[in-house]
Amino acid sequence: MLNAVLAGKKRGTGMHHQALDLERSEGAEDVLTATLFERLAYLPDEQFCAVFQALLGEPFGPLQAITFWPSWRLPEGRQVEPDVLLSDGNRTLLIEAKRHDHYDQQSPAQLARELRAGWHAGALEADSILLTLGGLKDNSQAGRARLLEQVHNELANRPQQPFRLVCRSWQQMFQALESALDSSFTGSQRLLEDLARCYAWHSLKTHPVQWLSALKPVHIETPTGAFAAWSLK
Repeated sequence: MLNAVLAGKKRGTGMHHQALDLERSEGAEDVLTATLFERLAYLPDEQFCAVFQALLGEPFGPLQAITFWPSWRLPEGRQVEPDVLLSDGNRTLLIEAKRHDHYDQQSPAQLARELRAGWHAGALEADSILLTLGGLKDNSQAGRARLLEQVHNELANRPQQPFRLVCRSWQQMFQALESALDSSFTGSQRLLEDLARCYAWHSLKTHPVQWLSALKPVHIETPTGAFAAWSLK
């Protein structure tokens, strides 16, 4: 789908009636999520495990099952659809993705509903991992602690199980892939190039911005008088 959309072939993608000018198109959040995780699902076991170890900071994988937009219901009947559910047979990883990095789009109430619905459906076991991808100004430990407290407040006085919260930006996701993928793996460079194009379409950065003030000074030994000998032709 990614190449079809980037080439302007939008019929059947849900974006047929949107502007065909790629530079002005905002893209679709679901396309971004599917583009990334569909490709990750095809990685060899060793590569998949390496990527998620780098991303989560703990072992996860090999992948046993992946479900996009699972449909669950809360005990009171309301329907809930998180973005992606991954399982390695031992633990479950629940992912809620938001469109932008560096903007507060993650909702503690929504995250709490997804956990409650997953527990109610029997889809999430104790010690499942909840990964927020994008949608936060602050992905530091302090930012994670604030969000975790807010989610626990939403879960107060309701049945719940232990879970672990991990907060990552789209940029951190790309860098985990870049650092963990074995360059000898056939297709690794093509995968990164595909994702970089998708990131660019969604105005996401794959790497931190390098400001001039942060660059290391360069020691130049050419004397300033040398430029006097230059002439314009």
